[in-house]
Amino acid sequence: MSEAVSARLPVSPLPFRRFGPILAVHFLGTLGFSLAIPFLVYIVRDLGGASWTYGLVGATYSACQLVGAPLLGQWSDRAGRRPVLVASQVGTLAAWVLFLVALSVPVGELGAFAGATLTVPLLLVFLARALDGATGGNISVANAYVADLTRDHGEVRQVAFGRMGMASSLGFAIGPAVAGLLGGTVWGPRLPIALAAMLALVTTAAIVFLLDEPKGRCPDGPPPPSSTASGLGQQAKPCHGEDAPRAAAVWRRPAVARALLATFLLFLAFNFFFAGFPVHAAEAFGWDPAQLGFFFGVLALAMMVAQGPLLCAASRLRPRSVGFALGVGLRVAALLAVVLPAGPVSYLGAVFYAVGNGLSWPTFQARVAELGGEAQGAVQGAVTSAASLASIVGLVLGGALYPALGAGLFTVAATIFALVLLGTRAWFPGSAATDVL
Repeated sequence: MSEAVSARLPVSPLPFRRFGPILAVHFLGTLGFSLAIPFLVYIVRDLGGASWTYGLVGATYSACQLVGAPLLGQWSDRAGRRPVLVASQVGTLAAWVLFLVALSVPVGELGAFAGATLTVPLLLVFLARALDGATGGNISVANAYVADLTRDHGEVRQVAFGRMGMASSLGFAIGPAVAGLLGGTVWGPRLPIALAAMLALVTTAAIVFLLDEPKGRCPDGPPPPSSTASGLGQQAKPCHGEDAPRAAAVWRRPAVARALLATFLLFLAFNFFFAGFPVHAAEAFGWDPAQLGFFFGVLALAMMVAQGPLLCAASRLRPRSVGFALGVGLRVAALLAVVLPAGPVSYLGAVFYAVGNGLSWPTFQARVAELGGEAQGAVQGAVTSAASLASIVGLVLGGALYPALGAGLFTVAATIFALVLLGTRAWFPGSAATDVL
């Protein structure tokens, strides 16, 4: 069948009856996480922290996710996706409860360092973020779940990951706004944090009662038990049993290693932008918080459109590397746009970035899912860890470089995206589409 004919074929419907619950779980989890964003810096300051302490709190979450994601992913290869999702959500619930406790205990000083005071509640906040980061690696398990669910629907895998991205974008768009409304009450930040805990509880219940274990990893049924096990009356082993390959062996596969490199570069470039742009908008553009919030609102709205109907249409592109290359190219153009003086072109850059991300990242996630095979959880965990590591490096290094480079930091980020674009042949080997680059 020619590519022209295949491009006109309708996309097969997603299995929404089974896909809907994991979509809701992802949305609620992201919404709960984003509820703390507007208040975290003020909470850290009020509990004795300094500006560098706030950065350390954020790095604590990412560092623990860096460790937790591959462990949870590999565990899900052995024990199943659903029980690991339940366990990780229970951890997230415990983290939010610990956060509430931190806001309720007296501020007892334990010491001082570099302008910051270490207090008992501040220490509890660090512990809460560490626990949430360690269990927040369940995004790797959720992605593995989607990969399993679309095993027989490979032609709509991009769309499925795009819908997951839509759920995440919607959660990040709604969460801070809701937190701002709730935080204005007499309960202050306690109310949005309590809501985040309630959402974690609801999400746990949704996984328990609505989410089925995907059958994609065992299409021919579980292997029969050995004769000894049969004699002892034991049931058949699950197909995701103890023979799942170890993560270290999976990461050494050349295709997986290339995917991890691409993930690191993509997230490094994004975090350079994320670390520098708010400061650039305030100092170079003269924007106030409302203008900056409007910019990110435009970005979030365009992201949802790009990851929904636009990606659904773009998923018909064959080969898929065309969509990936186009998306990364738009991200390069977006970063070059924000280097220019403030004006309509700045918002055009936001739209370019949103559309570029909506085209490229779900397409890349579908490629990663193809690499997972029998070790889907381990591969997804490794990718999440690579993203977390890039976030730590990008936020810290980007914050340090902006005072010296200014808008040049965005040119550096655009150069990194350009390298990813040039490497499309490596990320999508065997694709004729790379001949157009």
